[in-house]
Amino acid sequence: MSLRVAGRCAGAFFLLAFVAYGVGSALPGQPAGAALVALNSALVAAIGALAFRALRPAHPGAAWGYLVGRGAEAFLLAAGLVLRDSAGAGAADIAYQAAMLSLGLGSVPFCLALARQRWLPGWLAGWGVAGYALLAAGAAAELAGIRVGLVLAAPGGLFELVFGVLLLARGFAPATGGRPGPTGDVASSAAGAGDTRVWRAARAAGVGLLLMAVLAGLANFGIVQRLAAADAAETSGLPLSHQRALVLAVVALLAVACLDVLVAWALRAFLADAGRAVALLAAWCRTGYAVVLAVAITHLVAAAGLLRDGGTDRIDAGIRARIADFEEVWNVGLILFGVHLLLVGWLAWRSAAVPAWVAALVAVAGAGYLADSIGALVPAAYPVQVAAVTFVGEVVLMGWLLWFAARRRPDRGADRDAGRARQAQPA
Repeated sequence: MSLRVAGRCAGAFFLLAFVAYGVGSALPGQPAGAALVALNSALVAAIGALAFRALRPAHPGAAWGYLVGRGAEAFLLAAGLVLRDSAGAGAADIAYQAAMLSLGLGSVPFCLALARQRWLPGWLAGWGVAGYALLAAGAAAELAGIRVGLVLAAPGGLFELVFGVLLLARGFAPATGGRPGPTGDVASSAAGAGDTRVWRAARAAGVGLLLMAVLAGLANFGIVQRLAAADAAETSGLPLSHQRALVLAVVALLAVACLDVLVAWALRAFLADAGRAVALLAAWCRTGYAVVLAVAITHLVAAAGLLRDGGTDRIDAGIRARIADFEEVWNVGLILFGVHLLLVGWLAWRSAAVPAWVAALVAVAGAGYLADSIGALVPAAYPVQVAAVTFVGEVVLMGWLLWFAARRRPDRGADRDAGRARQAQPA
């Protein structure tokens, strides 16, 4: 499929998704409305895939961010449809606002990349950046309980209509002129591209792991576990109300799930030379874990929605059950996560770049997660938490990747060669 055809398909999907969700959301509780909302989610995911295919050779970071952002949006909009029936309107609204936050954050770098590729006029790209930034800000305000209505969402929505029509007319193509081709020695450019790819993958994986450690610690240990242990009449010492704190945990854990996908494929790129098939399997294992984590988070969305609809911060038995369901589903997903770490440890052991002791600690961390997750599923009581000790392997991997990225940064000439090589790749 050519860039022009892919862009025209994406443009048609933009316009169809706009209509499908608008009509579907106006028919709550009806089969036709549910079908249209589900169709919208499929179209949104397809837009992300088409844009990823077109933009990845030249701007892989923006392409991956847009793909994951659109994927999260599609999942959350579909989850909101289910949550409306099972947990009420409050949960559905939280899922919708989280979807808009994901869309806004993933689309800002996407618009900037389109401007750099000259696939959008500068004024239209600027409109998109501003519109999506306002959309994300408005969604964040709604999640915090500040009712701003449709005011901040309107510029982004209008941009998507204009952008969809533009794509339908000419696809992914330069607004003026052609895309510049490579210059200089092709072989040296390819070599520079390889070095830069490895460095960028290490940096992305290291930074992603660092952000995940902070967000997961805040959300799980700082909020979810404290709410689960709190007495129904207590405030548990949280600086926010229970409902707002739980929404904050939802957003943080959704960010962790998105980062899991990005880290999975960054590690695949970094370790591909040690075994491409195994690196691909490891990436899919962690991606599958991220999906399971996202499903688990919907139970927290339901708990937050019940608090919102009830107009109280009381943690009753129903809400505790939702939090327990989150922990149970997440624990199942950790089996995939443990397998991922075992595979990464094996790849790191074979890699010439990674020290053997780092590889060993990563594999031990994977074995710890597997032992704890499988042990929790057996009928007999599981008395220990191995991962509470072995998780240090993840921390070591994170620190080593950041150290590697800091020490091996390519020079600017290599960056330029890498950019030229990516521009030369066929889409």
